[in-house]
Amino acid sequence: MNNEKVYAMSFARIYPLLVAKAEKKGRTAKEVDQIIGWLTGYSAGEIEDAIQNSTTYGEFFQHAPNLNPNRKLITGSVCGVRVEEITEPLMQEIRYLDKLVDELAKGKAMDKILRERQWKCPKCGRMFAHVNQSHYCGEAPKTIEAYISQQSEEAQDYLRQINDTIKAALPEAVEKISWSMPTYWKKHNLIQFAASKKHIGLYPGPEAVQAFADRLQEYKTSKGTIQFPYHKPLPLTLIAEIAKWCEKQYS
Repeated sequence: MNNEKVYAMSFARIYPLLVAKAEKKGRTAKEVDQIIGWLTGYSAGEIEDAIQNSTTYGEFFQHAPNLNPNRKLITGSVCGVRVEEITEPLMQEIRYLDKLVDELAKGKAMDKILRERQWKCPKCGRMFAHVNQSHYCGEAPKTIEAYISQQSEEAQDYLRQINDTIKAALPEAVEKISWSMPTYWKKHNLIQFAASKKHIGLYPGPEAVQAFADRLQEYKTSKGTIQFPYHKPLPLTLIAEIAKWCEKQYS
């Protein structure tokens, strides 16, 4: 099943399946709600509202009031795919929940599922579920420039090129951080980008990737994602065209 079909499913259809998986193994709906609340920030009442209001699964995660930063500590496989390696942000959020409910059904203790055994960084005081020496010591970035300044020197150059290109292409779009990534927004998220270890990820959505498929053949792509490796010059003209296409299609 492709990602768009998953996003379009109603939360009211998915939620009973999650509960049934847990209850089959002797766990409870209340524990499922606790997991969902920890991951997304929804209260039990808000979860019920989402069920009653025909909220889609994609919308449920896109409108999550407070995505837990410690969700990035969730690792392991769901349906044969490692959740930490999923490049499409929305699908990764969905798979985080799948992974947590799987752990619940397998009898894992709730404190371990919710990553509550924490380590405190001696430099900045931030809490982690285990010793994590690779994190950035400081506040989470609130602007695109702050995000860029936290990345490696190699990544910063590529990120600034992409940011300058998108900013020029979308002069009326709002710059923000969304899903922990630099984002250009105009009524909806138009386009996002982020640094990875070996590449910069551009997230224009699956329709854009399909529309420009013939010009993206030399790059690795997946549903809604384009990877630009650090060892190649950035196709800035193409990135600008993709950004403008997104504004036309998504605004």
